[in-house]
Amino acid sequence: MKRTIKKVAVVGSGIMGSGIACHFANIGLEVLLLDIVPNALTETEEKRD
Repeated sequence: MKRTIKKVAVVGSGIMGSGIACHFANIGLEVLLLDIVPNALTETEEKRD
């Protein structure tokens, strides 16, 4: 049985995850990039305007 992969999901959008997602996107696959959402802003982020 032959299957064709059309969509991929990458967990983690750091250096490795985003690079892997780019490779899949460059060969024409639909990519879902997932990462965690922080619970709160850091002190530096809170000071930004």
